[in-house]
Amino acid sequence: MRLGGMLTNRLVITIDLQLSAPSLQLAQHRRLHDAARTLIDQLAEHQLPATFGLSRPGYGQLANWIATQPQHETALLMQPSSDWRQWGGQGLIKEVRRLAGHSVRSVFTHSPLHQRQASALRSAGVLAIRSSGGVLQGMSQQHGLALFEPSIQAPKLLSRLTQWLPQRFDFAKPGPMQIMRICGETVANSGVWAADQATRAIEFAARFRDQGGSVETLAACASQLEQATAKAA
Repeated sequence: MRLGGMLTNRLVITIDLQLSAPSLQLAQHRRLHDAARTLIDQLAEHQLPATFGLSRPGYGQLANWIATQPQHETALLMQPSSDWRQWGGQGLIKEVRRLAGHSVRSVFTHSPLHQRQASALRSAGVLAIRSSGGVLQGMSQQHGLALFEPSIQAPKLLSRLTQWLPQRFDFAKPGPMQIMRICGETVANSGVWAADQATRAIEFAARFRDQGGSVETLAACASQLEQATAKAA
């Protein structure tokens, strides 16, 4: 079910903190940790919440850093190489709980969902799915799950955030919900320009909030969407 403008004037910052399979050297892990620390500090400076995608939410140094600021959410970031797409029912529920415990409410995915997967994730307590871009179309709902497509990608080499972000939105009137995706691996490995774009994306989110918009976590928006859908029905 397409949901259009059911949620307006909202922005969600989602941050992927996962190295791709070839990027497993210790130096790259350190760069990712440094980039994550910088992003967390910038969010704290602007008093903004974000949803962080981790392969093991609740475990490790990155999860501990995020947990020190309770306004943030940790989501399960499914790795592209995982065979989770072949699972359904109790098998998928057990895998989600093994990786993320019982408290995870959002999942970042690289592939479309089948009905049995969506139903299983909802049974595991998941409320929201965010794609990596180009998979889902806009914002929709399926089997009780809110499905979100990123509308702002940062860093992105062909997009100069300093130029187009401020002009993209008219703060004077309600606009559709926006999902921002920041790729931590790109910030860590692509030099100064990538870090600069991530910084400017966070600064834009602060401006959006200061102009009357609401910056929220993915699960919070999914919960609001569920309530709005039930009220409309």
